[in-house]
Amino acid sequence: MKDRRVVWYRYRRLAGALILLAGVAPSPPTEAAEPANAAGRRVILVGPGREVKLPAAAARIARPGDRIRIDAGAYRDCAVWRTANITIEGVGGFAHVKDISCHHKAIWVFYASPVEISNVRFSGARVRHRNGAGIRWEGYGRLTLRNTWFHNNQMGIIAHDKRQSALVITDSRFEQNGDCPTFCGHGVYAGRIAYLSITNSQFAGHKFGHHIKSRALVSNIIGNRILDGVAGTASYAIDLPDSGTATIRNNYIEKGPKSDNVKALIAIGEEGKRMNPSRFIKIEDNVFQNRALAPTNFIWNRGRHPVTARRNFFGGPGVEYRKGGEPAQ
Repeated sequence: MKDRRVVWYRYRRLAGALILLAGVAPSPPTEAAEPANAAGRRVILVGPGREVKLPAAAARIARPGDRIRIDAGAYRDCAVWRTANITIEGVGGFAHVKDISCHHKAIWVFYASPVEISNVRFSGARVRHRNGAGIRWEGYGRLTLRNTWFHNNQMGIIAHDKRQSALVITDSRFEQNGDCPTFCGHGVYAGRIAYLSITNSQFAGHKFGHHIKSRALVSNIIGNRILDGVAGTASYAIDLPDSGTATIRNNYIEKGPKSDNVKALIAIGEEGKRMNPSRFIKIEDNVFQNRALAPTNFIWNRGRHPVTARRNFFGGPGVEYRKGGEPAQ
C-alpha cells in the first residue's frame, strides 16, 4: 500500500509539471482591459458602453506598453497621464475631449513618454491664466501626434523646457485657437526642448499669439498650411525667438487682413539674450502671401545666425528678407 501511495504521489507531481510546461490557461481578463496580445501589450477599451467610461479612468489604470482605444464621441473629461510607453487612439472617428482642464493646465497633461496619440480632438480648454491647452507636454522623451485636431482652446499645445524631449506632429489641424477676449497664446508653443517637427498639418484662423512658436534647439516645419483667413488675428505665422537650427520648407504661409501684428510672417532671433546655437536656418520652397493692408517683412531675422532663403514665392506688399532691428521710420 505504501508503494502505491508513493507512485500516485509521483504521478501527480509529474502531471503538474507537464501542465506547467505546456502552459496554463490565462486568468480571465478584467472587464477594464482586454488580455495582452502576442507582443505583451494590453488593450484598454474606453467608451460609454465600456467598463472604462472616460479617458481619465484609463489614465489611472494604464501600464507601460498599453494601448488605449477610445470610442468616437464627446467626453467632457480631462486626464493626467503618468505612464510611459503607451498608445492612445480614437476608434471609429475622433474621440472628442473637451471643456475641462486638469491641473489648471490642459485637457490632457502628460508626465511620461514615449506616447503616441492619434484620432483625438481637443476643444474648449480654459484656465484662469489664459493658457489652457489641448495638451500640456511635461515629460522627458518623445510625444507623437498623428491626425489630431485642436480648436477653440486658449492654446493648442504647450511643451516645457526639458532639453531631453521631442514633440512630433503630423497630419493634424489647429483651428481657431487663442480664443480669448484679449491676448491668449499660440497654436503650438514648444519651449526649450531638443526637437520639434510639424509636417503635413494645417493652422487656420488663430486669434492673437502666433500659429507656431518654437524655442527648440531644432525645429523642422515642413509641408504645412499656415493661414489667418479672413477673420484670424494671429501675430506671426512662425516665431523662432531663440533662433536655433531650423528647416522651414514647402509651406503655404498667409497673413490675413486682420492680423494682430503685420510686421512679419516668419520672425527669427528677436530674443537674442538666450540664443540657441545654430547649424543652419533654411527657409526654402515656401509660398508667402500677405493679404494685410500694410507691407510686411516676409522673413525677418533679428538674430546673429545667418538664414538661407531660396526658391520662395512672395505675394503681396512687403520686404522679402530683412536682417537686423526695426526699420528706420
